[in-house]
Order: sequence, then C-alpha cells, then structure tokens
Amino acid sequence: MTLSVNENSKNYACSVVEIKKILPIEGADMIVKTIVNGNTVVCSKNVKEGDIMLYFVSGTKLNERYCKLNNLYDKSEENFDTTQKGFISFKQKRVKAIKLRGEISDGMLMPLNSIKYLTSDLDYLENNVGIEFTDIDGVVLCEKYIVPIQQKGSNATKSHKQPKGIDRLIEGQFYLHGDTDNLRKNMDKINPDDIIGIHYKKHGTSMVVGNVLVKTPLSWYEKLFKKLGVNITEEEYDIVYSSRKVIKNQYLNPTKGGGFYGEDIWGVVAKEIGHLIPKNWTLYGEILGYTDSGAPIQGKYDYGCKIGEHKFYVYKISVVNPDGKVIFLTDKQIEEYCEKVGFLYKDTFIYYGEAVDLFPHIQPSVTSNINIWREKFLNSLEFMYNEKDCYMCTNKVPEEGIILRKENMYSYEAYKLKSKRFILAESDAQEKEETNLEDNQE
Repeated sequence: MTLSVNENSKNYACSVVEIKKILPIEGADMIVKTIVNGNTVVCSKNVKEGDIMLYFVSGTKLNERYCKLNNLYDKSEENFDTTQKGFISFKQKRVKAIKLRGEISDGMLMPLNSIKYLTSDLDYLENNVGIEFTDIDGVVLCEKYIVPIQQKGSNATKSHKQPKGIDRLIEGQFYLHGDTDNLRKNMDKINPDDIIGIHYKKHGTSMVVGNVLVKTPLSWYEKLFKKLGVNITEEEYDIVYSSRKVIKNQYLNPTKGGGFYGEDIWGVVAKEIGHLIPKNWTLYGEILGYTDSGAPIQGKYDYGCKIGEHKFYVYKISVVNPDGKVIFLTDKQIEEYCEKVGFLYKDTFIYYGEAVDLFPHIQPSVTSNINIWREKFLNSLEFMYNEKDCYMCTNKVPEEGIILRKENMYSYEAYKLKSKRFILAESDAQEKEETNLEDNQE
C-alpha cells in the first residue's frame, strides 16, 4: 500500500486519528462530540474512546466510489444500498461543516474499514495514528473542494489564462506562497519561549509581487553580437506578480509590448506598489474589497471598501541574497518597512513577543505540563480573538480568525486559526456554489 499527499490538498488530507475523549451534547441522546486535530466533531454515540478512525475535515471532496460504497449520498438511489441515505451531496461530494444542537461540527469521522475496497492493510493504518494521505495506491480518496467556476452574471469569476511567449523567469528568484497549516492540529510545534506574532486574518485573495532578476529579451542584433563574443546583458530587475497559484506575467509576449498585461486585480496592485519594492525583495499579501469592475473579491467581505475599491495588506516579505539564499523579514522588520513606504500592515498586527507572555495567567510550571499549557493557550486564543463579527467590514460577517507566526530567519512558519462561525459560513457558501477569486485560479 502506497500512501501519498497531494500538495494542493494537504490541508484536506484524510487523517488516521484516535478518539481521545467523548463529550455529551446537552439535550441530545443519539449524538456526542469529540475533539479531532483540534476541531470539534459531532458523531454518533456509537463512537467510543480509543476507537481508531478516519477523519475528513469540512471542505473536503470525497471519492465518488467511496461515497457510493459507504452509502454516504443524500440520494439513496445513488448508494450501494439503496435503502440507506447519508448526508453527502451527490452533486458536490463535499464534507460540510454543520451546526447540531448548538455545536459547530467541522468534519466527519469514518471507520477504517470504509476504505477496505482500496486496501486490505488496515492494520498498518491502525498502528500508525497521525498518518495523513489523499491518495491510496494512486487512487484519489479526497481532495480540496473547489466551487465550479460560474460563467454567467456580472459577478462571474473566470480563470485568467496565461499568455504564451518568452519565459522570463530565472530559477530561484520568485516563489509562490504555499498553503498555511491549521494551528489546531499543530499546537505541538508551539512552545512557551517561542517568539510569535499574532495577526488578524483577512478574507481576500492572495498576491505575491517581487522586484527580482528576470531574463532580458534580446533583439536579433543583440543575439548576433552575443554569438560574436560581445558581452550582452541578459538579466535585469523587473516586477513579477502572481495570485496564490498563478504567475501572471511569467511570459513576455512581444505583441503586447512587454510589461503588465490586462487589468486583472493583481496587475492593478502590482502597478500601484511595484516601484516601492527594493531589488531582490518579494512581498506576500492579501487584496481585499472589490475588483475595478465592482465584483466582490470575497462575497460580503468589503473591509470598508466602496464598490470598485480595494486594499492591499502585506503579511510576509522574503529577500533573496546574492548567494541565492532566501531569508524572511521578522514581523517587526515588516512593520518598520510598511510604515516607511505606507503599506497597510500595522493596524492588524496584534501581538509580538514570547508566547508565554501573551496570556500571563497561563504558566507551564514544569515541563510535564507543556501539553496542558498548549491546550489552555489555544483555548485562550479562541476566546480572545475568534467568533466575533469582522470589525473591518461594513457588512455584518463573521471574522475569519487569526494567523500565528513563529519567528525563524530562514523559514516562514505560520499557522491559521479560523473561527468556527467562519468555517460554517464558508461551508454554506460552498453549498450555494458561490465562487471567489482565490480558489478559481488556474
């Protein structure tokens, strides 16, 4: 049996988990709750402490055959046993976040034998609690659910296809931003003496923009001179920009005359801020509000912008040194730079310092209490910063949550803590197939 994780769906991988503690739900006889990977999950009362199970977080798209053989579909006629009816949409095949008896349930638990049609080596899984996978022997069991692109209506979101031409990128100069892991399942990586930054998480679309070395397009006579041994400059600094997954101006199309193309929101912001970025620097940030045409970037999350307006918030800066080594500015260095050039950053920068000093009433008295400290620290973060309305938005919407960054010079280590209200709202938006710029980039 070969297990693997698709990098694009790593936050939606199936986890092998052990049920640690079962908690009652007031007024409920048939359901209980438990905590899995830091998330509350409502499950059947038949689930017991010590059970080894599979966990799928909300927002996960499940394999079609898996749903059918395990009678998960909400249409009984589509299930293997047509007398059985489940809760998974036959159309979307998506695990939902739902609210039951006042509890927001983030995900679904399934028995190990639910994948027996894919593998007979269930003992291996039972003996390897904590392992994660999206594929089994090359078969996709689960992946991130993406709302299909809507092609009709004035607010339709269409993927931006890259033009073809001369690839001007130089390896090792420009990097996309990877997915941010869930803090709830990574609290074991946080220690009391860690230097951390806490940031208010914004719900927009990601952007990366750098002033980096690129290939210089050579004219026919420059190519000729080069062949004759004349020293011709073949590299220059220029602005390269991307969404979370797509480099927008990777190719230089001679018919376009070079430079930026189109009026996509990432290109608009790149034009606004590119001249302020030092050479070898790359900024990572979030675009909020609306596109120039008036389409919302993320539904009702306006962040105080009027229709047609946008804001850009920096959250990460990397620098490539002459040896090709990538280093990352600290939160305080980012703050200093943004204040100097006028970029938005400081007003959503909540805390910087040792983790233990954030909540002085929680002290790990001895090393053996570190896990208790982590649990209380997470609970305090949830209580202090999550589950309120977004204070930045004019519209009434739940805040997304926070980002906790752990300070390292040569790596960027950050974790997201989404509010449960936001997770529920996000699931409802997926149910309605509401598209957004962030997910629908090719």
